[in-house]
Amino acid sequence: MSAAAEPRRRGPVAALVLAAGRATRMGGGKLLLPVRGRPMVRRVVDAALASKVSQTVVVVGSEAALVTAALADTPVTVVENPDHAAGMSTSLRAGLAAVDPAAAGALVLLGDQPFVTSALIDALIDRFSVCREPVVRPVWRGTPANPVLVAAELFPELEAERGDVGGRRVLARRAGEVCLLPVDDPHELVDIDLPCEYEKEKDA
Repeated sequence: MSAAAEPRRRGPVAALVLAAGRATRMGGGKLLLPVRGRPMVRRVVDAALASKVSQTVVVVGSEAALVTAALADTPVTVVENPDHAAGMSTSLRAGLAAVDPAAAGALVLLGDQPFVTSALIDALIDRFSVCREPVVRPVWRGTPANPVLVAAELFPELEAERGDVGGRRVLARRAGEVCLLPVDDPHELVDIDLPCEYEKEKDA
């Protein structure tokens, strides 16, 4: 592959925070629940803003007005997804449409991972800048996890997805093209889906 055709890996990386879901397993409204004194989604956004990302896009849907209000004093781009009930793929498409065309990639963050840190985000970006693979993700004891950094060359594949699959099918197809970043603290990777998980983690 010529240098001109080499996929860019050293350009800016955007953060794409998915915060549009209905949280049916939680009974709704989980992204605004306080974790260590801050709304869950705000903790994720704050981590992104404190990191090396060049842009932070937040996709809202269910409870859009409340989530937007919780982020009112932050320099984020809020994108409302009116089709959020049709599944996570619609939020990915909405968010990717707002990503700077100059971005080399996008780090897809889940709004229910309140312990993600700016240090982890920066480590994923650093790994992306030196690896040749189009996907970078953290791994704990052999199990890959979220958040996932995807190169811009994969955006068309993600945008073509339909239903409540997010990028799972794309990641499955690209399973041999992943750089894994081992993490020391699995707590950074915790996501909160159930009331019992929230009760366990809200003050952790």
